[in-house]
Parts: sequence; C-alpha cells; structure tokens
Amino acid sequence: MKKWQIAWRNLMRRKMRTFLTMLSIIIGVASTFGVIAAVNTAEKAFPIYLKEAIAKADFNIAGTEAYFSEDVHKQMSSGKDYESVAMLKENTKLITKEKGISSIQKRVVLTGYSQLDTTVTGFKVIDGDLKAKGAVITDRTAKVWGSKIGDTVSFDTDKGVKTVKITAIVRYTKDLMGPSSWNMAKYHHWAVAVPLPTVQDWFDLKGKIQAIQVKASSPNQLDAVENELDQFVKNNTGIYMQPMIINFDTAFKDLNTFFLALYIAGFLGIALSAFIIFNSLYVSIKERRSEFAVMKTIGYTPGQLQGMVLTEVLLVAIIGTVFGLTIGYGLAHGLKLLIFMVYGVQSNNSMELATGLIVSILAGLLVPILASWYPIQQVGKTSVIDVLKENKAKPSGHSKWLGIVGVLLILSSFFIKHLILVLPLMIGITLVFPYLFKLFSFVLKAFYRLVFKFSGDVAIRNLNRNIGRTSMTSVILSLGIAMIVLMSSLNSALLQSYEKMINQSYGGNLDIMFHHIEKEDLDIIKNTDGVKDAATYSMQGIVWNLDGEKRMLPVYGVGADWIDRFPLFTVEEGSHSALIKSLKNDEIVLDQAAFETWGGKIGESITLATIDGEKTFKVAAMVNTMKNSGYGAFMSDENFKENFGVKYERNALVIKETQISPLQLRENIYSKFGGRIEEMWGPEDWVSMIGGTITASFSMVNALVILGIIVSGIGIANTLLINIMERVREIAMMRAVGVTHRQIIGMILLEGFGIGLAATVIGILFGILLIYLTSTFMQVNSLTFEFGVSWLIIAIIALFGIIVSIISSIAPATKAAKIKLSEALRYE
Repeated sequence: MKKWQIAWRNLMRRKMRTFLTMLSIIIGVASTFGVIAAVNTAEKAFPIYLKEAIAKADFNIAGTEAYFSEDVHKQMSSGKDYESVAMLKENTKLITKEKGISSIQKRVVLTGYSQLDTTVTGFKVIDGDLKAKGAVITDRTAKVWGSKIGDTVSFDTDKGVKTVKITAIVRYTKDLMGPSSWNMAKYHHWAVAVPLPTVQDWFDLKGKIQAIQVKASSPNQLDAVENELDQFVKNNTGIYMQPMIINFDTAFKDLNTFFLALYIAGFLGIALSAFIIFNSLYVSIKERRSEFAVMKTIGYTPGQLQGMVLTEVLLVAIIGTVFGLTIGYGLAHGLKLLIFMVYGVQSNNSMELATGLIVSILAGLLVPILASWYPIQQVGKTSVIDVLKENKAKPSGHSKWLGIVGVLLILSSFFIKHLILVLPLMIGITLVFPYLFKLFSFVLKAFYRLVFKFSGDVAIRNLNRNIGRTSMTSVILSLGIAMIVLMSSLNSALLQSYEKMINQSYGGNLDIMFHHIEKEDLDIIKNTDGVKDAATYSMQGIVWNLDGEKRMLPVYGVGADWIDRFPLFTVEEGSHSALIKSLKNDEIVLDQAAFETWGGKIGESITLATIDGEKTFKVAAMVNTMKNSGYGAFMSDENFKENFGVKYERNALVIKETQISPLQLRENIYSKFGGRIEEMWGPEDWVSMIGGTITASFSMVNALVILGIIVSGIGIANTLLINIMERVREIAMMRAVGVTHRQIIGMILLEGFGIGLAATVIGILFGILLIYLTSTFMQVNSLTFEFGVSWLIIAIIALFGIIVSIISSIAPATKAAKIKLSEALRYE
C-alpha cells in the first residue's frame, strides 16, 4: 500500500498536470466504451427489428388481380405446420374534431385481419384485448389522437360514415406505422387494424381478400411448408407465393461504413490521450532526474525506479479508466438512442456491454503503459555523474528515418480504397509533423515579430525551444481537425450528390401509391389542377436466386412511351426509351447497387421467380437510380406483366405545373381520390428524409471527433503548463525587469495560438487530402460524390480550432502572470 501512497504523493506534486492527463484518459475511455457498446447493440438489434417489423411471416400469398377469394384462405386453414392470416387493406378518411386539419392529413389505411392475435401479426399489447373485435392502434397514434381504450373512432368511407370502438393499443410497429404528429400526417397516412369482416362489410367486398401471410410453426418446418404452399398455388389460378425475404447485407451495407467512422472517431480520443501521457511523463522524468540520481546513490536499482514510475502511470490509468467507464456507459445509452432514432428502429434490446467493457478497460490500461514505455526506460538510464555535473544531455532530434516512414505511410494511403486509410495517413502525419511544424514556425516568426513585437519574439523562441514536445502537442489537435474536415465535407458533398441524383431519377415531382389503379384514374390525374403530365407504372418485389441464396429484388415495369418524360433512372448513352425498346422478353436492366450485389457482367444472366417458375434473364445494361434508395431492376411493362403475372398497377408519376407548390398539388389530387390514395412522395421528401439521416449520422461522428479535439485542448494546456514550470525563474526575472502582466499573458497566449494555428492549417490541408482520397472510392447507397471543398465549412473549422487553442492557453497564461520573484527564487 505504501508504494501506491508514494505514487499518489508524486502525482500530487503537479496537481493540474495530473488532472489534465487523467481527464484525457477519461474522455478516451468513455468515447471508446460508448461507441463499441452502442454499435454492438445496434448490430444485434437491427436484424431482429427488420425481421420482426418487415418479415414476421415466412411466406406471402398474393393475387394477380387486386383481390382474390377468401375461400383460398379457408382451404389453407387446415394446415398443421403453419399459421396463416388473411388480409385486406383499404383506404379511408378519419373523422376528427381536431381544428385546422386538411383532408390529406386524415388519410387512413385500414387493414383487416382474419385473426389479430397471432404470431403472424405479432402485435405487442400495451392496453386492451386483441380478441375484442374492435380497432387496434399504436401507442404513438393514440397519443396524437388523444384516444384510449373504449373510445370510438369514425371513418368517412364510400359507403358512408363507419364507427368502431378502440379495443387494443399496441406498441408502435411497422405494420401500423403512422405519423408522429398532425403536421407529419401531411406526408404519411395513419394506420389502423380491424377484424377482416369489418373491412369487407364497410367496403362491400364480402368474400374478398388481398393477401395471405403464413408463418411456419418452427424453423425446421420451413422447407415442408414452402413445398406445401408451392403445390397449393399451382392448384389455384390467380395467386402466387413468395417467401418473405430481407436483404440484410444490402440494408446494412452503408450502415457498416457509418459504424466504421464511429469506431475511428471513438478511438481517436484514447489515441490522442497517449500523446498527452507521453508528453507529461517525459517532462516529469526530466524534472525528477536529480531525485532519481539521489535514490540510485542510496541503493535503488533501475528496475525499482522504473517500477515506481510505472505505479504512478497505473494509478492515473486505473482512476481514469474507472471514471471513463462510468461516463462511457451513459454515452453508450445516448449513442444507442440516437442511432435507433436516426434509422427509425424501435427496439427494447438490452445493451451489449461485454466487448466494449473489455476493450475499453484494456485500452484505458494498456495505452497509458505503452505511451509511457519510452519515458520509463529513461528513468533506469539516469546517470548520477551527469546529474552531479549538471551535464544535461540535449534532447535528441527527430530521426530522419521516422520522417521517411511517415512519408511512405502517407503515400500508401493513396492505394487504399477503404475508409481504413485514415489510420496510416494519420500515423504518417504524426511522424512527419515535426518537420512541418519547423517549417510553419519559420514562416510564423516574421509575422509574430512584426505584429506582436517583444511578446511575439519570445513566444516564437519558446515554441522552438522544445520543438519535439510542442509539435507533438500540435499534431494532437491537427489529427482532430483533419477528421472533422473530412466528416463535415463528406456530409455536405453527399447531400448535394443525393439531391442531384434524386431529382434526376425520381420520375417526376410526385409518386402516388394507390391500393390499385383503375382505367379512368390516369385521365382524372391528368385533368387535375396543377398537373402537367402523368403516367402509371408497375412495381413488384421479385424473388431473386443468387447463387442458391434467395433475395428480394424490386422490379419496375416501365413504358417506352413515357420513360423519357418520367425518368426512373439515368443512362450514360442514348435515351431511356431506346434502352427499354431494345429489351427482349428475357432481358432486364439492373441498378448499380443490385449489379454490384450480383457481381456478374453485362450479358450474363440472373435467375428470378416468375409465374412459370424460375427463369433466367440476361442483364442488358446497368443504370443509376434513387428509387428504393438505389436498389432495383427495370424491364418493359409488357414483359413485366407477362413474366410476373401482376395485371394491375399501383403507382402513378406526376409532373406538376411550375406555379403550383408540392403540397397544393397533393391536396388537389387527394381531393379527387380521397381515401383511395395510400402514399404520396415527392423528391423533396426523399431529399429531406435521407438528408436528415446523413446529417444526423455525421453529426454523431463529429461529436466524437470534437471529444478528441477537447483532448487536444487538454494537451495544449498541459504542454503550456509544463513550459511555464520549466521557465518559472525566467518569467519571474522578466517581471522583475518591467515586463507587464499583460505582456506575460500575451506571450503564453501567442504560444498556444501558434500551436493551434499550425495544427489548424496543417490539419485542414490533410483533411482536404482525405476528402480527395475518399472521393475516389466511397459510396453511400451506391452513390459517389465528386471531390470538392466547402470554404465556408473550412473557415468555421479553422475558427473552431483556433478558439480551442486560445481557450486552452488562458489558464496557463494566467498562472504564468501570477508568478512572483520571491517564489521563483525558491523554485526547483
């Protein structure tokens, strides 16, 4: 115990330095633990959520027409190895007493289920009873409507006003996904579940259903159930069966890039703290050389001295790690909530803490030990003779070989086509930084002397006095600046690329989804006020057999007569219509994301499930689109209907007149069709939604980088305090010969400003290099971006970096100004 007490006493000699070093470890451990725990939790929860939200059932049976007979489901009900639920969706309008609500905000999709309380529906009841044969709404909808169990809700249908009692409130789910407010209802409909007979009766569709969802009793029964259903649909005309498939790798492809960026930003804090530990310990050991020499003369061995210093390091590391884990636990919860909110995931999964806990503890203990390895080695090499002679060796210069290695690492990053290139580039920057700092200080010297006179001259000399320590402090801030330049510029560039691509491939100003489109609907749309032109198209998720693995591929049936006016994709050469006209019955066009997932070449074939069984289609071309977030395929509408048997269309594309607003256009169209419309989405909706997701994602990464920059500020403060302690007598003598408090403060502030300015300028240059390198390979949803720099963003980041350095210099400057001559003469 005495050993630890001695270590603590030694640490308390320099309370502020110890506190700042410990604080850097706390921030580093907290960010590491928070990121790993949050990402691990998300990676485990997201697939479970997608399965529960999108594919609770294992199979779906649908009709080639808009409706088919309920007798089909009655024939299936005898199945022993599965549960099945018949469904019927219709659109209606809510009757509400809420003031100032437009018709478009009252849209409701009413889904009738043959049974509400099954594993297929998977509703999680908060209040009420699913067997009570009334309306089922989510907790979010209940909150906005102000409804509770026993209240009635009324709808305006084509057959008059219909009323039903609310008998169950369930947890928010994808099946009953509704808006979070009345304002959001302008863009998304409400959703209510009721018993199937209710919908059939209200809409005069007795004996009709739209789909049957089937769930196997156990995973072991999947193949048997699929074979049974396959045989069943072959014996019944007008229906087809599809397995419920989620393309997990496609869904998480770009999420993995975001998680990697989080990891890099999270580990940045602990990596930067290593620099501070090295700096602090290295200087501390230099200050205590006399102490170590005396201890050697009374019998302490080099190993005992090294053990004593290692104990000090361990004590700081242990305390910093414990506090860091405590703060990191809260950070992990906050990051988890943010990630889930940004990506719209509803999950009650517990936190995955084990990996983050282990890695963070190891990082919190091992990084300080590794960072202190060289200084501790110097303790054992302390020469008693040199100390007695006061023959203090000059610090060795920065090895030219380290500079050469740094240049090679920077050059190697040009050949790495992955975000991981950040690591060798940053290590390279660290190794060459002393040379860059010398060059920068040489340029800065003339400016300081000209503008700041005496204070500037002293400040620049002090920066060069311990250039190894000063440059190491500056590089800490420089790495944070480079990362935030990269992330902020990526955010801006991707938003611009998304907006451009969405507008080029959305197919017009509005995409309307109906339950089904009738013959006269297109003419009604074209004759609506504000509509310049309109067209309808088919879209269906088709089972894709990719090397024995079943995937879901959205396939669009498009008309050559309208595709030039309503482009759903972009082409590099020729026209859209020429491409569609050239397609044969067995040919298809893939979007870039689907093409890359496939991994084949133009002219080779893919296998899709058709009404006649699996069939191969030759890939005739690759295009780009932002429909379905950039994942799908295209063929002519005639070939689509012939191959997949879907005889009705659900979507209409609209081009608006210039003078009408997007919202007014929606109001005008909704007034013509009322509840028959399920969804209306425009390119501005996608730009807003995707832009919000991208911005929120990058904001999380930037927040972690800012934590790293705070560590950088701690490093600057620590270095300046060390410099001041080494120059206590010098500063006191300056005060004695008439140097004012203001000049002393200005001198220290200029040192901090010089460190920050060098870090900011060099960091911005390397950040721009990072932007260029990532622009050569990085994609989000198969969307690349062109190299470009926002000088407004650069200016803001530069200002931020300089402010951090100045703020970090205030406390050391104030301390220096308070040094008294009487105290300085006694200082050792």
